[in-house]
Amino acid sequence: MAWSQSRPADPGDCLDAIHIKDSIVVCERPGRGFGNVLEVKENPPADLKWLEREHHSAWFLFRSPAKTTLTFDIIPSDPADDIDFLLFPGNIPDVCRKIPTKEVEPVRSNISRNDPAMNSMCGLSKDATEDYVRSGVGSSYSRAIDVEEGDLYYLLVDYPQRPRAGFTVHFHYDPPPPLPPVKELPQTLVVEVADGVTGAPLEASLSVEGMVFDSIVQAKGASRYEFKMDNYRNLRINCLRKGYMFLSERVKASGDTEVKVQLKLMPIAPGAKVALDDIRFVGNDSKVMRNSEGSLYMLLHFMEQNATARIEIQGHVNGPSVKKSLNTELVELSAERAQTVFNFLLVNDVDPARMGYVGLGNSEMLYPNPKNKAESDANRRVEVRITSYDELATPSGPASGRPSH
Repeated sequence: MAWSQSRPADPGDCLDAIHIKDSIVVCERPGRGFGNVLEVKENPPADLKWLEREHHSAWFLFRSPAKTTLTFDIIPSDPADDIDFLLFPGNIPDVCRKIPTKEVEPVRSNISRNDPAMNSMCGLSKDATEDYVRSGVGSSYSRAIDVEEGDLYYLLVDYPQRPRAGFTVHFHYDPPPPLPPVKELPQTLVVEVADGVTGAPLEASLSVEGMVFDSIVQAKGASRYEFKMDNYRNLRINCLRKGYMFLSERVKASGDTEVKVQLKLMPIAPGAKVALDDIRFVGNDSKVMRNSEGSLYMLLHFMEQNATARIEIQGHVNGPSVKKSLNTELVELSAERAQTVFNFLLVNDVDPARMGYVGLGNSEMLYPNPKNKAESDANRRVEVRITSYDELATPSGPASGRPSH
């Protein structure tokens, strides 16, 4: 049985590889760029094992669940995309540092030109005869590999050209690993969604972080949901429906038999505001921490679903020791943080005419005198304010012009 782990893949590095624990991983939004470190570079175009360099790449790591023969398919959502891959052994100390120096080499790679007749799929196959397929016209599949239980591998997926769409990786094991024992989960999470004005039940999409380790559980098409899970889970529940403000709710861990959460969504209206308190920034920097990914994509989905909504992205910083009359540098930093979110939406094809950004410095801190790191982090936030919305209007095409600041 294949259990699908669905999440976006951002431009990544070997050290930040996405951990795959399932036989299928779906990457709806592949990365653009190569992350912070160019691990693969300066190779001859005709090299047998290596890419000439990384282009638009994502790194994954996984363990073999049994002693078996491993094959996999990388399936592009758009057959016009050309995808290459390199597979590295991972049971090596400090492997991510050794790949750029070629102290560790790929055990399999395929850099051949995509074959539209095969829907541009590539991967490992039992029928393939070559461990490595170099650049140019060639087989789309490299030879299967025999693995031991617990063997660790790093998979580099690379687009030579800017990605048009995402991809799916489907792992196959022959013989398949034994099924894990069925575990009776002791706690039930009940989520009910209602209109915040009328109180009527409301069908909405959910994503629940923290219920399953290293995965996001998604559900849609209902107003009431029930999930089984382990006790003492700290959760973050994100809720989204077209025509309504999106909502995030934190749920503290407990040992109760049933955890009940009621979410009330408010209709979109000019002036309405949502705090993206899960978008965290490095101190004194505009760099977004990796665990902010969920909130960024929720904002993106909100903008995609509500094509007539226009927003102002407001940046805030933590500056309890700086007087508000002397906060020029903090205003600049908060504007840079708001611009980071603006740029994320921009590269994901949101019309710049629909959004602007502004830095508010330390003028609206949630905790003017923070007592701990959690309160300081909460001050470093981004808020989204609706500037206009017309649910009856027909969305216009992309417009030119600079965004308002």
